[in-house]
Amino acid sequence: MRTARLITLTATLATARFLAGMTVALAQTSTTSPAASATPGKIGPRPGGKIAFISEGGIWIMDADGRNRMKVCGVDNAKGRLSFSPDNRKIAFSREGKDMSSFPSGEGGGHLLHDIFVAYLDSAVSNVNWWHRITSSLGAYQPEWSPDGTKIYCQNDANANNVDYIVPSHQVAMIDPEGGNMEYLRKDWQRLNMIMVLPSVSPDGSKLAYVIAYSPDPNRYTVQNYGIKVISMLDIMKPEGEMRLPTPALRDGLAPAWSPDGQWLAYVTADKKNPSLNIIRADMTGKRTVFASTPAQTVSLAVPGWSPDSKWLTFTTTDSKSGENVINIIDINGQNLTPLTGAGKFSNPTWSR
Repeated sequence: MRTARLITLTATLATARFLAGMTVALAQTSTTSPAASATPGKIGPRPGGKIAFISEGGIWIMDADGRNRMKVCGVDNAKGRLSFSPDNRKIAFSREGKDMSSFPSGEGGGHLLHDIFVAYLDSAVSNVNWWHRITSSLGAYQPEWSPDGTKIYCQNDANANNVDYIVPSHQVAMIDPEGGNMEYLRKDWQRLNMIMVLPSVSPDGSKLAYVIAYSPDPNRYTVQNYGIKVISMLDIMKPEGEMRLPTPALRDGLAPAWSPDGQWLAYVTADKKNPSLNIIRADMTGKRTVFASTPAQTVSLAVPGWSPDSKWLTFTTTDSKSGENVINIIDINGQNLTPLTGAGKFSNPTWSR
């Protein structure tokens, strides 16, 4: 560990607009989701563990019942998904900065930048200002720790360090948790018009889920969202045209997250007629709504967090009038919806392993 330095961090302004534009309307009306599907199995007592979340740009943890909140990392610009290490002693996160550089001719300026860091829960008890930076690409975002702890998956914008770029090139990459050695899953990433964001790898490492975005014009940022693609890792080098085709059951899907037991994929739907928080089996059958929407509240584009027993989810709702967020948990039968916080500036909750 070393004392963190103030730096600027991740992705493009255009990409931020794309992600913000995919915010999904959901809402909470009762302790049971009105559109919950048939039960996927018996739900036992609510599991323990910790839930990490972002508040005012800093990283916090609390018990799974909402008690005993503790600040872990004293930054003020954390953004995106949080991910616990397999031993629950570290949290991977991204920080966001901005580059206003431009050429004398006027190109460039206004790019958002990200890099990935690791916070240490052991040291946070006495010092919230210690963390470790593991990327310097200025485009690394949305980290997810591998189950064996040997790597961290993320999306990386290969164009983020170019002043004058127009279209981002977000591709799925792997990083050494100690820093460096970034490796793209697609070996032809330099030639892709396809953008792969919000990646999630199944616990056994055999499948990849990601959100498809595509800019058909390399000179204009005109990204089209095609939903979620789920593929075997053995198919990672399939032709780009095939990689851009969403998995049929997930055409309206965003923000995928594999359950710890590998049996389910949770995601948020972008269907404007029926936005919801959903789960689907690993074989892409048995799709069911866990939390149905009403006009009263919204769920931002954020990856749901799974409980260690794969029976509960944590996610954030936003009140449509106040604009403030509440961190909730709900079981995968769509029952026992429980707010863990009052309204505030909360985002990106995730459960320890």
